[in-house]
Amino acid sequence: MCESNAYLRRGKKEELFLKDVTLIKPISDRELLVENLLGEQKTIKAKISQIDFMAHKIVLSPEE
Repeated sequence: MCESNAYLRRGKKEELFLKDVTLIKPISDRELLVENLLGEQKTIKAKISQIDFMAHKIVLSPEE
């Protein structure tokens, strides 16, 4: 499988937000819907900081 994991970047730390992400969809100017392979959905006020396709990694930065 080629799903990516989404991480939240807080300062210099990154913490896992959701595993096996299959969809990221903007639902407003500052809010994202993130869904995984099992259909679990989370929303977050964040922006996409980085997507590394080779590492299967998505980094989100929370909006303050």
